[in-house]
Amino acid sequence: MMVEQIKEYMAANFQIDKDSITPDAHLFDDLQLTSLDVVDIAMYIEDEFGIVLEEEDLAEVSTVQSFLDMLDRD
Repeated sequence: MMVEQIKEYMAANFQIDKDSITPDAHLFDDLQLTSLDVVDIAMYIEDEFGIVLEEEDLAEVSTVQSFLDMLDRD
């Protein structure tokens, strides 16, 4: 499943406890990610799943769920 793969990627590449990657987790405050980390995750998703993510959409992402919602729109 795409969500599990993304969680695995985030946990492995950003040293985040997988259990803390929940839908309501704030990417910046809770998971301590940077905007560059979010771009890195987006690039992974684009490469891995062939999904094109718009830069404007990434600027609005703040929680794990908002990130997943963006993927569902594609």
